[in-house]
Amino acid sequence: MPSEPKAPIRGRALQALRAAAAQPQGLRRSAYPSYMPALVDLGLMEERHVRGPGRSQPAWFLTRAGREMLAEVGRDETRSE
Repeated sequence: MPSEPKAPIRGRALQALRAAAAQPQGLRRSAYPSYMPALVDLGLMEERHVRGPGRSQPAWFLTRAGREMLAEVGRDETRSE
């Protein structure tokens, strides 16, 4: 339901967001395969194609909501605790 609060992002899902933030050219598609679909469903990540060596390849990127969440919890582990 829309009125229910969202569960906080933590653990490996938070690591996946931080990894994407550290890669502005896009995080490789094979990174964090168990967590990315859930982060996409939450609107925190999106998949886009980037030009690779001789071809276009998919990569993960933060959305505006993902960047806002990282601004709240911090981009490194020392600030999240």
